[in-house]
Amino acid sequence: MTDADGQVLAGRYRLTELLGRGGMGMVWRAHDEQLGRDVAVKELRLPEQLDDAGRQTWMARLDREARAAARLRHPGIVTVHDRVIGEDGRPWIVMELVRGRSLGDLLAAEGPLPPGRVAQIGLQMLEALNAAHRAGITHRDIKPANVLLEEDRVVLTDFGIAAVEGDATLTATGAVLGTPAFTLYTAVEGRPPFEGAGAGAVFIAIATQDPAPPVHAGFLEPVLRTLMLRDPAQRPTADHLHAQLTSLAQSRPPAPSTAVQRPVPLPRPARSRKRKVVGLILASAATVLALILVAAGAAFVDDRQQKAREKQEDARYEANRETVERMTSIPGKLVTLRRSSDEGGKAYAESELCDDATFSNNGCDVDSMVTAVINWLRAQPSVRSATLNDPRSECDENPGCSFTVLTKGAPKISKVSIYTQYLSEPTSSIVLGFKVG
Repeated sequence: MTDADGQVLAGRYRLTELLGRGGMGMVWRAHDEQLGRDVAVKELRLPEQLDDAGRQTWMARLDREARAAARLRHPGIVTVHDRVIGEDGRPWIVMELVRGRSLGDLLAAEGPLPPGRVAQIGLQMLEALNAAHRAGITHRDIKPANVLLEEDRVVLTDFGIAAVEGDATLTATGAVLGTPAFTLYTAVEGRPPFEGAGAGAVFIAIATQDPAPPVHAGFLEPVLRTLMLRDPAQRPTADHLHAQLTSLAQSRPPAPSTAVQRPVPLPRPARSRKRKVVGLILASAATVLALILVAAGAAFVDDRQQKAREKQEDARYEANRETVERMTSIPGKLVTLRRSSDEGGKAYAESELCDDATFSNNGCDVDSMVTAVINWLRAQPSVRSATLNDPRSECDENPGCSFTVLTKGAPKISKVSIYTQYLSEPTSSIVLGFKVG
């Protein structure tokens, strides 16, 4: 159904724009006329040749997608707001509207991404997948089209074929699900490591061939190589991979030298006395040695400059961390203080505003939390103004609500938001997150 523009679902969601389409349906931008906000709505598209049993299977998959995503509370997983039934009996999923484009669209428009950026994307994807796995959910279709980018935020979407612990299977025996996309490799190389005319050919290539060596991965290459080992037991654990990606996302290895070295001409055949031949050989050797020393000196300078930059960023982080520790009257209880993945040594802090127990007892008052945060920000000497960007009702949702903070000096406070943080099923808390630096 492609002529749904203007249709109103459940008496409140007015479809306004087709955003994209995939194998199981189409995604629309819609306006929630009750809460006055834009959302994304996924429409189930049923193949015409399906019988009644097949229709029920497809509809059950969409229901499972809604249930799977609704069980998860994490900034890196798209939030499901609602599930409604259309006039023809088909289910629709109402989700948060991620204001960005997919990793697939970005790669198509701009080509391969730098290794540092890919490491940052991979780190956020891993954290989202860890949250899903703790809840007993395996995504099974991680590909660039299902990775959404909203500024610095990375969001996984489309849990349509996810394996949900405790749910009956909806997969026929022998069926092939998902896409062998090798997302991080594709992001840094601009192409997947295995290619073929169809999914079957790709799976044969995976089983019988070695992956094409990456040529643009740089310092990310060892991680990609271990992730693509055939034996799962030899691949890094989630914790080890998290440590690797965290280190790579924060580091800035020196760029390779672009200096052009001219080849050293070989000495001409000897036509005079022996000592002239020896002199030419020594002169040539001296030239080669000089070039080696120059190259070594340039590498030494690059390494020294890199270490100096890292030392400066380490010092900035320590100063920013100490600034957060000295801050008074931070709303809630400070539970996280770590180095931000941004370059520059920023500190990222999270303060628990409301834990799961008080929330379940209706002890979490959103208005009070927002007021406390604004009052705290405006009390900081460096803050000129602080305003809430989103409706207060979104502050206890995932990804939550954000604040605009204007500063007039140090410390610079940014990326301020309130959101629900998923810990482990069924534990969650509402936290205040902010950066200093």
